[in-house]
Amino acid sequence: MAFISGPVSYQRFYVTGSIPSEADDKFMAALNEKTFGKIAMLADETQVGWIGSRHLFETELEADSICSGRFVQLGMRLDKLKIPANVLKAYIRMEEETALQASGREFLGRQEKRRAKDVAVLRAEQEAKDGRYRRISSFPVLIDLETSSVYLGNLGGAVGEKFMQLFADTFGVALEPADPERVATRLLLAANNSRALENLLPSHLIRPPEGADAALAGSFDMNFLGREFLSWLWYQTDAEEGPLRVHGSDDVTVMIDRTICLRCDFGLTGTDTINADGPTSLPEAKAALSIGKQPVKMGLILGCPVGEFRLTLDGPRMTVSSLVLPEDEAEQDARARIEQRFELTADAADLLDALFELFLLKRTNKTWTGELRKMSKWAVGDAPALQLRTG
Repeated sequence: MAFISGPVSYQRFYVTGSIPSEADDKFMAALNEKTFGKIAMLADETQVGWIGSRHLFETELEADSICSGRFVQLGMRLDKLKIPANVLKAYIRMEEETALQASGREFLGRQEKRRAKDVAVLRAEQEAKDGRYRRISSFPVLIDLETSSVYLGNLGGAVGEKFMQLFADTFGVALEPADPERVATRLLLAANNSRALENLLPSHLIRPPEGADAALAGSFDMNFLGREFLSWLWYQTDAEEGPLRVHGSDDVTVMIDRTICLRCDFGLTGTDTINADGPTSLPEAKAALSIGKQPVKMGLILGCPVGEFRLTLDGPRMTVSSLVLPEDEAEQDARARIEQRFELTADAADLLDALFELFLLKRTNKTWTGELRKMSKWAVGDAPALQLRTG
């Protein structure tokens, strides 16, 4: 399970209702009612359910084995039972050939073909139920009972949908993805500035090209804040000096590391991905900025009092991949080390939230136009100044 060892990748969710603050009897009973094998096959020919963190077949869950402090570690098993199309096609053909031989004719009638298909489908479905075509997957899950945050160790949208449904069916509460809009809403609500996102429009580092306005009309949601956040971090590391002072008065150093992916704001010039040491120092990175691209994914090194975190952040989705946690040289037993990893995973999310909050406070301030003007000048370099579009 990735949360226990090695680099961590996750998409994060918020619990929108109330769940227990500890894994009490009610909590455990709800989990064990939805362990794998106790839920019927879904309409899309998949089966889902909870498992323990030790192996695929751990379906009897106990609090002592899944709880570490304020965290619950378990897994979601997802099996796909879909019959391969080529197998079904072969079975249908075989049944048709058998029917032709029995009839002694050269061609089958419509009803005979339908019967042959029905027999083939029944055969394939029975084989699927017996497990012949079963594709087994499992994904680590970490529940932070203290903050009502949930981490799924997979970045896929389809897996995320299955996970949200399983969680809702288990606990009777909904999950919502911690995307830029939802994170921003929560952070600004805590800062007593909840209306700051109203009527906010995307900011671009260059003037939109001719014809771009029509292409952009109605084509964005508030997740554009994710790419703007990455652009702002890049600007801070390149044009400003010193660490960033986040909420709580901690200083955070930010470095761009290994990878950066840039996408055209206007859908006109595609996507550039750069993998190299110091990717933002390469001329092609600044060239991409100057023609209207902004980063949508970026490798980061974040230094703070807790230690150094290395990760790749997907801005528009706020998902994290390849997170390397700070190492602690102190001797600890296995259970304490695992709990510390869980705490550091949550610390990494809190650190990203703190940086995002710092950006949001600037982004929603009346001084943003001036900040954006400086960023635009930085982005285009020696090119002539361009008219800015602000929200």
